[in-house]
Amino acid sequence: MKKKKVVICASGSFEKEILEWKNKLEDIGFDVVKHPIKITEDFLNNYKKSFLDCYKSIPEVDIVFILNLEKNGIPGYIGPGVFAEMAFTIGVNEAFNKKIDILYLNPIPQNGLPYCEELKAWQDLGWIRIFENK
Repeated sequence: MKKKKVVICASGSFEKEILEWKNKLEDIGFDVVKHPIKITEDFLNNYKKSFLDCYKSIPEVDIVFILNLEKNGIPGYIGPGVFAEMAFTIGVNEAFNKKIDILYLNPIPQNGLPYCEELKAWQDLGWIRIFENK
């Protein structure tokens, strides 16, 4: 059976947790093809490359895994970059009839982010859903 391909989307500040979840996902049979890495030098050039590599990877995978942990006192935090990656994936799914699952680890924030209502609408539409393989 073919392994499902996964892109992990998360705040780069979750470096340790990203690697833990990369290993967990691989241990349960997924192929993690892209995940955020901490940029330590030549920030703008490396950020641009990482940003573009992520967006190029998304249309080629089966799952976009949102590692939404607590940050800035907000449980289930989804930052603007991850929100954009989610929106891009929804656009790819809808415009090109793809079936990329968007799965998030923890319940989406109910407040504290300017796009909480959008996240709830996406959830209600079935465009995003919680990851069940914890």
